[in-house]
Amino acid sequence: MMTFIVFVATILLLVGVHELGHFLAAKLLRVGVLEFAIGFGPAIWAKKRGKTRYSLRLFPLGGYVRLAGEGPEIGDYAPEETYYGRPAWVRFLVALSGPAFNLALAFLLALGAFLFIGLPRLRVAGLVPGKPAEAVLQVGDIILAVEGKEVWNLGEVGERIQAKAPDPVRFRILRGEQEMELSIVPVYSEEDGRYLVGGYFQPQVVFAEIQNLKPLSPLSAAGLRPGDVVVGACDKPVRSFLEWYSLLRKGCGSFTIRRGDQILTLELPELPSDLTSLFEGAEFRSLPMVYGRIGFQRATVLAAQQVGMAFSLIVETLKAMARREIPAGEAVSGPVGIAGIISAGITAGPLVAILLIAVISVNLALFNLLPIPALDGSRMLFALFEILSGRRVSPKVETFVHTLGFILLLGLLFWITVRDIFRLFG
Repeated sequence: MMTFIVFVATILLLVGVHELGHFLAAKLLRVGVLEFAIGFGPAIWAKKRGKTRYSLRLFPLGGYVRLAGEGPEIGDYAPEETYYGRPAWVRFLVALSGPAFNLALAFLLALGAFLFIGLPRLRVAGLVPGKPAEAVLQVGDIILAVEGKEVWNLGEVGERIQAKAPDPVRFRILRGEQEMELSIVPVYSEEDGRYLVGGYFQPQVVFAEIQNLKPLSPLSAAGLRPGDVVVGACDKPVRSFLEWYSLLRKGCGSFTIRRGDQILTLELPELPSDLTSLFEGAEFRSLPMVYGRIGFQRATVLAAQQVGMAFSLIVETLKAMARREIPAGEAVSGPVGIAGIISAGITAGPLVAILLIAVISVNLALFNLLPIPALDGSRMLFALFEILSGRRVSPKVETFVHTLGFILLLGLLFWITVRDIFRLFG
């Protein structure tokens, strides 16, 4: 139910802001607006203010702006106030404003998330046996600062270590309710070509303790049960899932578990080439992520980077689709697919959920900028042709092209929705 509510709210927000962009641009540039509607279907509330009708519709999945002269109706507006009665540059800007508002919304969503939720703090997610950090840190410790400077990602931790090595590196951590400062002497790793302290640092801490396990899953077949805790493997201590996974990668199939008061040794007869398949049907105990507040300047930079990365990723995906490197069916999602993405975001936490909605907003902006009939990009293309050539395509021809495109897009949306439903139910 929560996923459905968030999905509907997301669609209303994204499409509503998109249409608000068109609406405000049309009002500002003196293009007549017949109606500004939230939702589709029969009107459950409507009121006319001035020459524009405002309405709420029965199905809250989007909205629309109806401009005077886009169709045969012009309402109370003079011919020069209609969509095709205004100059080409005005029509171009009205079409552009919807995607522009979606990009602005994406930035504001990311900015708000970083400002009011913050960034996830790094935690000690695992320790390398025999390395310096093992004697100083504990799994679950929250890393606040390294060498007196706050750190938010693994790259920043690595930079501080390399800058200070081989001298002791100061770590400020939070362990339970106690804040403390500890020193770790890094050691040089020939394999990695740099100094290391021997810790796995990431926001999410997962323990090697099984919470849920499906009966026919690989780990169940190996003899594990819910409640079992992996405490060692190949004579090495195991304090977290990452530590166990690291030993499994080295071919260590023998492991020790604690089951109540018992200590048992189990053996995986064969390790799969894809280790992730070993954990299908298993859920492990984890610690909730801890967030820290950041300043406005850093939040602004991160929000801009988030929108930029989303923009670049979508553009690269479109290029790959054009080169047929990615099947279009795999790269495009409809309402059902978007609901699945939102559901995954809710599970991952509020920061991830909001950033995913920001990415969807960028996606909506770029999709509408494509020169496909019925989309904003096509309307911009017609206006641009008129600006550059001085010749106008007949409004009837343009309307026909957009109507045909709209019908084809509805068919595509139906096909994508059916495909997503089949994917969902196998």
